[in-house]
Formats: sequence, C-alpha cells, structure tokens
Amino acid sequence: MIARLLTVLALAGSATGCYWSSPPSTPHRSTKIELANVPALGAPTPRPITSKRLVVLGRFDTSAPQPIGGLYDKKDYSVSPLIRTYFYKDGAVEVFEHVSDGLRASGLFVLKDYAGHAEPGLLEAPLRARDPLLVTGTVTALQHDQIREKADEGSADWEAGRFELALKVSDAKGTVRLAKTYLVEGRIPFDDRTELLKILGWTMAERLSADPDFVKAVDGGAS
Repeated sequence: MIARLLTVLALAGSATGCYWSSPPSTPHRSTKIELANVPALGAPTPRPITSKRLVVLGRFDTSAPQPIGGLYDKKDYSVSPLIRTYFYKDGAVEVFEHVSDGLRASGLFVLKDYAGHAEPGLLEAPLRARDPLLVTGTVTALQHDQIREKADEGSADWEAGRFELALKVSDAKGTVRLAKTYLVEGRIPFDDRTELLKILGWTMAERLSADPDFVKAVDGGAS
C-alpha cells in the first residue's frame, strides 16, 4: 500500500511540475531583471520646483506582489540561479517616506497624510481652507533583487530594483489634475551600507520633479 502511494505521489509531482523538478527562475509575479538592460543608479537630485501650493501626500496604497525579490547566483548554479526569496510587507510605506523627502528637497511644501490617504472628503476644515493639492499613489511594482554574476575575475555582486507608481494629483474638490504611471529601475554595486529602496524612492522624486506634467499639476515651475 505504501509503495503504491509513493508511486502515485511521484506521478502527481511530475504531472504538476513541482519546484524540486522544475524550479522557478524568478519569484512569483516578479520581473526578470537583466543587469545589462537597466541603468546604473546614482545619487538622485530632484530638480527645484517653485510652487506656492501646499501639497498633501497620502500614504501609498500597494498592489505590488510579494515576495519583494530574490537572491540569485548566476555564476554557479546547476538548475536555477534563484536561491531564495524575500518578503517585505512595509516596502510601500518605506518608499512613500523617501518620495516625500525627495519632493521636499525639490522645494515643495509637503505634508504627509498617513491616515486619510489624501482623500478630498476626509480633509479637515482648517486644511481645506488652505486649498491644498492632494497627491495619492498606488505602488504597482516594487522589486529588490540581489544578483551575483560572472566577472572577468571571480564574481560581481549587484542589487537591482524596480519601482512603479500610479500617481494622481487632485484639488480639494476632487478634480483630477494628473493621473499618470511612473517607473524607475536600475542597478547598483552591492554594498552593505547602501539602501536600494531609498535610492529608488529619491529617484522617483527626481523623475517627478523633471516631468512637466507633474510640475504643472502642482502649480509649479522650474527655478
């Protein structure tokens, strides 16, 4: 009976393509990042924006998949370079903080709304009287991979990431001034002291500050 059960399980495993016989090359719903196809990320510098409007930035929602990324060894593997995966449930909150800091560095007066998500109907009277602009966003992709690749001498270790944000700018009456999706992606050499999600968040702020549509939506101008 036991031998028959083991035979059935073996047949079922081969029919369904279990991971021990056909391991995945990337985590579930993740994008395969080829280092040669993404830019090197440097120190982002948001462009100056001149605006007299108060900006309320709502805490980002997220539809980004988990796990957030994987550890790959493309130098030495027999079946799949994917060694393990990582989960980080607070990734959207972290990039929200970094985008906020980057927009403030551009010169915008930004208030962070953690509870109300910058919804027009939830504005309190004193804040509504200041006629703020409301910026909301949904993180549709957030990925952080660690990748070891072959090099001329030994190996090279990298971190690579993607951050996609569906952004909306509206006024206190709920009129939408901008609805647009932005994507930043890239790679950096591995370094224990480097925070890739911080770089991605600030790079997103840099991208927003350089986009004429966003600058116009926040009643800003280049200074």
